[in-house]
Amino acid sequence: MRPQRLPSDSRGDRPRLTIVAGQGPTPSRSDEAGGRFRDIYERWFGDVVKWLYALGMPSSETEDLAQEIFLVVRRKLDRFDGGNLAGWLYRIAQLTARDHRRRAWFKNLTLRRRNIDRARVELNTPGPEARYEDQQNRRRFQVLVAGMSEKLRTTFVLFEIEGYSGDEIARIQDVPLGTVWTRLHLARKEFWRLLKKQRDDEERTR
Repeated sequence: MRPQRLPSDSRGDRPRLTIVAGQGPTPSRSDEAGGRFRDIYERWFGDVVKWLYALGMPSSETEDLAQEIFLVVRRKLDRFDGGNLAGWLYRIAQLTARDHRRRAWFKNLTLRRRNIDRARVELNTPGPEARYEDQQNRRRFQVLVAGMSEKLRTTFVLFEIEGYSGDEIARIQDVPLGTVWTRLHLARKEFWRLLKKQRDDEERTR
């Protein structure tokens, strides 16, 4: 049984391409390089957002982080060998997500955090009921799969939630297709184990 696909957290059209101003190559090469970059940005921005979500980033932060990723892409594009573009972008997304976690950890370590009941604040936040329920479901799901290893979690989310095929996942993660199916099998078993534990914990606290 496939877990119910969560509604997308789409905000409409992708952000306007404003991150390249003043950062392009020399004028003699700007048209060619700029056009190549814009093509990559237009074709891959949505995928990068999905990858970040699969890597465990909160949906509220994925578009901002995607913009960071494309800043890196713009800077390094001249050095890209033109091989596995999806794999190259995915690797940059992995590193960006890792660095983001490190920054968040350092910030939480060095700054005094206010003692706020976050759940109560969220419950009092105004907004459409459906949107709130969607956000709650996403948070609950991310907490649930956080117990998986990153390799199992990303394969599981990309296949079951984002709808990528096994071949597509193998290409972006640069692994054999058999590895994808093995990870997916293990991830499904782990997901149902974690879900059962979550439900048992909820029953005990009622």
